[in-house]
Amino acid sequence: MKPDFTRTLSDGRAGFPAVLDDLESYLDSLGAPPSAIGPVLIALDEVVSNILDYGGDDPRVEIAVTVGGGRVAVEIVDNGAAFNPMAQATPDTNLSVEDRAIGGLGIHLVRKLMDAVGYDRRDGLNRLHFSKTYSSASS
Repeated sequence: MKPDFTRTLSDGRAGFPAVLDDLESYLDSLGAPPSAIGPVLIALDEVVSNILDYGGDDPRVEIAVTVGGGRVAVEIVDNGAAFNPMAQATPDTNLSVEDRAIGGLGIHLVRKLMDAVGYDRRDGLNRLHFSKTYSSASS
């Protein structure tokens, strides 16, 4: 299925806030409920921020969003070093903040907020995809 919304970030964080604003407006215009829009924006912000922070010197990030049938599906493609966030251990959130290892909470948050999350590496690119479903009657 062809994405409904696409954006490319090739200059770091400069255009990222506008992408989030544009996506929020787009999803709202389609009648997606806040209960889907909010988690999708949080997950997108978390993933793209990590790519921009840790993805190398010249990260290029492509965002594609498909909406239909009560589902928002997002694919984020980046040219950074191979990194499968799904292979990372789930952090022990029962430990105190002082006793926890640094890192891992972001992808944990994405896993908890989304209904499906997956990763693959193809053609030298990282591809993270996630989706959030919602009842069409709730929109």
